Amino acid sequence: MVNRQIDAMAELQHAFSVLFKNWVLAIPTALVAVVGSVLLLTVLAGTMASFGIAGMTPGSIDPTTALHMLATAGPILGIFVVVMILLGLLAQAVVIGGAEHVWHGQPADLMGGVNKALSKVPPLFGLFLIAAVIGFFCLLLSFILIGPLVGIVLAFMFMYTLPAIVVGNEGVLAALGTSWRLVRANFGPSALAFIGIFVAYIIGGVIEMVFSSLHLLSVVINLIVGGLTAAFAALVVVRFYDLLRGAPAS
Repeated sequence: MVNRQIDAMAELQHAFSVLFKNWVLAIPTALVAVVGSVLLLTVLAGTMASFGIAGMTPGSIDPTTALHMLATAGPILGIFVVVMILLGLLAQAVVIGGAEHVWHGQPADLMGGVNKALSKVPPLFGLFLIAAVIGFFCLLLSFILIGPLVGIVLAFMFMYTLPAIVVGNEGVLAALGTSWRLVRANFGPSALAFIGIFVAYIIGGVIEMVFSSLHLLSVVINLIVGGLTAAFAALVVVRFYDLLRGAPAS
């Protein structure tokens, strides 16, 4: 991998300006958040209704019954979490596909991004499985306080994996290798890009916290801020991926 000199700060500022000219890139992740909220409320409502109906029957709630109901609800919540992670990964792949069009001087093509993302379902699912295994080991390492640090380092080293899959048409293992080599060969620009994304998420979190007391309005603000933050991250990783691998970019 060739070490390429780019103005990382200028590219981050450029990504910010491009985001607000192409705000539709925020839609996919916002839609997934809406779907997730509805599904979560449905699961919770169903679980609470089950307890409520059982509670209306005298003597029906005993420890064994309660444990059985909780054991039934657990797998459902687990499936919900897996589905939402996969949908979130697919939505980010859609945004990355749309971001690639934007950086080449074309309008944000979400339908093209959807088609691109759907064609990458097998490697995306493979990426999910690998991330799940790594996440499990990071969780175990958190008991000795190094899990979060290991997670951050791995997230940094593999930050270009999704663009390598969606834009570079690579398999999951090849994409992981490409990201690792790009970051190692271009540590400085990649670190600035990673920090820029991290700061954007922190700012987004602060904005959501400020408006958290506004009830329904806070939900709308969270969807908008979350979608824009995810779109900014996609624009940044696609831009740096293109520039660092030497692909032509406008």
